[in-house]
Amino acid sequence: MADVAHRAGVSVATVSRALSGTRPVDPALAERVAAAAEELGYRVNLVGRALRQTRTSTVGLVVPDLDNPFFSALAQHLARVFAETDTDLFVFAADSSLDTELRGVRSFLGRQVDALVMIPVHERDSARAVDLAAGTVPTVQLDRCVPSTGAHFVAVNNHRGMELVGRHVADRVDTQRQPVVYVGATPDSSSAHERLDGFRRTFGADAPVLLGSFSTSWGSEAAGRLLDEGWERATIVTAADVIALGVLSRLLHAGRAVPQDFRVIGFDGIGASTLAHPPLATVRQPVEEMTVAIRDLIDGGDEAPDGGTPARGLRFAPAFVEGETSP
Repeated sequence: MADVAHRAGVSVATVSRALSGTRPVDPALAERVAAAAEELGYRVNLVGRALRQTRTSTVGLVVPDLDNPFFSALAQHLARVFAETDTDLFVFAADSSLDTELRGVRSFLGRQVDALVMIPVHERDSARAVDLAAGTVPTVQLDRCVPSTGAHFVAVNNHRGMELVGRHVADRVDTQRQPVVYVGATPDSSSAHERLDGFRRTFGADAPVLLGSFSTSWGSEAAGRLLDEGWERATIVTAADVIALGVLSRLLHAGRAVPQDFRVIGFDGIGASTLAHPPLATVRQPVEEMTVAIRDLIDGGDEAPDGGTPARGLRFAPAFVEGETSP
């Protein structure tokens, strides 16, 4: 810092303020300091700063995988929100493995992140990882939750989402001609089972259901099964846009007309939905509000590391977005 100060013609204190960003500095001086630091190859020692400030200005995000465009889109929204407070977001993908998920939590805690955001792999079996996180730093579960843990959670109201689908179908679809069928995911995550429950509440326990994974490959496989079973027309409600993309691809590849013969409806409204052609009818999660709520929960610091403060659960209302796959 002394070398930078000499090169820029300012005091060491000015260099410290300019490079830390903690106190206002004249823009012209800040530019001179930055130029001098660049010329000398000087970099702020973030580890040293963290030791002095007892915080790292970092948050870890543990996601089940990065194959699903929904998770990568959530990461992007979170990164933007935390950037507003000069906090860096680091992402760890668990590859749908409980062991890898636990390793990710331990890795982040070992790196002294200030907080953790988790999208749990499993509704019950991820409890060990979530409890470890929540017992050490402020932790918020996003989209999926493990109810038995002491961590906050932020999620969409999945039941309400399926009610919106039901209203759309009641208003726009002749279900005698295009009967409703559900293509979802095995209910081992809260989002999967809540959407399945919501579908059954809305359309009845007798409505056909196919369950697999949150993936385009499963959507394609499920659509192939329906075609092989002789379905000529249907309204296919899916548990996620990524599944809907697979369904849509298989139907169009088979020469089926969408939406004249098959209607396709997704869920999530970010990430994969932008890739659909024709544009996808879907239930959109208000991710902008949800990610701000996560930051506020973490910044509020109202969750004690020892779990002494009750966890808060925030449910956000979704919106139905009309699209050409189900006009």
